[in-house]
Amino acid sequence: MSKLHIGQVNSSCERFMKTMQLGDVFEVLTFKKDRGFRVAKSTDNTFEIMQFGYIEQVTIGDIADVKKVIKKALKVEFPRSNMAWVNHYDNVELINDISPKLRPQYSLF
Repeated sequence: MSKLHIGQVNSSCERFMKTMQLGDVFEVLTFKKDRGFRVAKSTDNTFEIMQFGYIEQVTIGDIADVKKVIKKALKVEFPRSNMAWVNHYDNVELINDISPKLRPQYSLF
């Protein structure tokens, strides 16, 4: 788990989405870790983003679509935040399957 300034989240997410493999998931959480979003690579060109907190929604699309959702999610879920927590998981089958039994990978950002 690594801490990242909120201004760097957008560019870091875009950079990581370009290098993701199938089964990779990363999540961005608020400081209290009660709101945020998860991005998973579902096929070669398709990503799935799950936003949780104030708004509960799942969106499927390409990088451009996911970037738009991330930008909106940062405004809604992180209204007064300066920092965000970032976790990376690999070999995840379902985006909802992230639980304490899965250990996050080392910081990628």
